[in-house]
Amino acid sequence: METGFFNVKTTVSRIPHPFQIPHSPEYTRTGTLLCQCEVMFGSPSSNCGGNGICKIVAKSDRPASGFKRTSCSHARAFFTVGGDSNACLIFRRDWLCANLMRRYLRHGFLEMPEPCPLPAGIVSAFGLKINELPAGLHLIEDYGTHIRINFPQINLI
Repeated sequence: METGFFNVKTTVSRIPHPFQIPHSPEYTRTGTLLCQCEVMFGSPSSNCGGNGICKIVAKSDRPASGFKRTSCSHARAFFTVGGDSNACLIFRRDWLCANLMRRYLRHGFLEMPEPCPLPAGIVSAFGLKINELPAGLHLIEDYGTHIRINFPQINLI
């Protein structure tokens, strides 16, 4: 195939069989594990009314890009464990409505008057030492396109 430059020829070749990594017990995953979840805001003791996180439901049946918000009291998020072994929730800004931002994620903190239970599947998948997100004020880290909330792995009970 000729290009626009003189005395230069570009050829393209295809590899007949792409290299594939075989699945074996020795293969370990090195990337960050993320779990898609639905976060319902409110207080668990007041039927999801008030402040905090009421409930977290793990979702794996739908791709994150196809999420359509049906209510402003909940949002799609990614659950992961940070480098310091803290549980983290990561929200894309376009998954959050303005009312939710004003009501629950204001002044740079998420206020949780009581703990929120974690699904057993998330606890076992990440090997967490806690089975609930602790109550308290949790710092919101703003990265422009997304926000991140860290929860320390201490058991307050």
